[in-house]
Amino acid sequence: MKLTDVLSPEHIIVPLRAGTVKEATERLAEQLIQAGAVAEPQRLNAVIRHTWPEDMVSVGEHAFLPHFRTEAVRRLVTAVGISPAPIRWEKDPHRAARIVIFIVAPLRDAALYLQVVGAFARTLSDPETVLALLAAKTAEQVVHLAALDAVQLPSQLTVRDIMTSHAFTVRPAQTLGEVARTMIEHDIRAMPVVDDSGALIGMVTHRELLRHLMPDFLQRTKTGEVRAPTRSQLQRGAADPRAIPVKDAMARSVLCLSEDQTLSDVANLMSSKDVDRFPVVREGVVVGFLTRADVVRRLIAP
Repeated sequence: MKLTDVLSPEHIIVPLRAGTVKEATERLAEQLIQAGAVAEPQRLNAVIRHTWPEDMVSVGEHAFLPHFRTEAVRRLVTAVGISPAPIRWEKDPHRAARIVIFIVAPLRDAALYLQVVGAFARTLSDPETVLALLAAKTAEQVVHLAALDAVQLPSQLTVRDIMTSHAFTVRPAQTLGEVARTMIEHDIRAMPVVDDSGALIGMVTHRELLRHLMPDFLQRTKTGEVRAPTRSQLQRGAADPRAIPVKDAMARSVLCLSEDQTLSDVANLMSSKDVDRFPVVREGVVVGFLTRADVVRRLIAP
């Protein structure tokens, strides 16, 4: 499948008149609606209006790629606008570009959606391709641009291709204080809990840390009082919540991935379960870790 397969002349505006990325996105959405590519126009407009920006890929000074997942469309569609003047990004008024590519897809097309976003981002990192797009005078010239026609969408990737092989893990006897320090030092948000053989037995995330550490912190901050230890803490000999063993706080139900699962599997899990990080296991043993950021980085990387 080529990148030009997701482009259509009736979805392209040359020239595009807009001052901001949001205005440009609204214009491109209207173009899709007028072309009959949107099943529920009001729903699409509501998504843009109320969830903006869900996400944004900015390709240097060349282009903006606003993209959304919504059931307002029945299949992945794209719209392209090329402006005669720079369009500024509301979040950073100092950043501007003349190309805006709007990508929208239903949840079930999550894998294709990620592939298309990544393919456009990689392609528009080439200055010659950008110059060719800016020189286009008609929608047909954009669709038939040789540089876009030459881009093949990535073949189906597997978890093995994307995952981080080195996963930070924690043992059940370690404390929440130790876990918190490791997360801060290495800027991570979750750690698989493993036994002596490396087998997965649970997970500790920011959620577990906040659940156990925040109440005590808030009480001390507001009142200066030190809360009396609970019976369970006394039994453990630990009044300080930072000394709580990981095994007493970890989540025991953990969604895992295998190395051979496809990007499509991962994207669908992320969408349906609202989970953005997974341990990767082989015969129960943790061999890696995968996050939404890993997926996006891999797809956008040149």
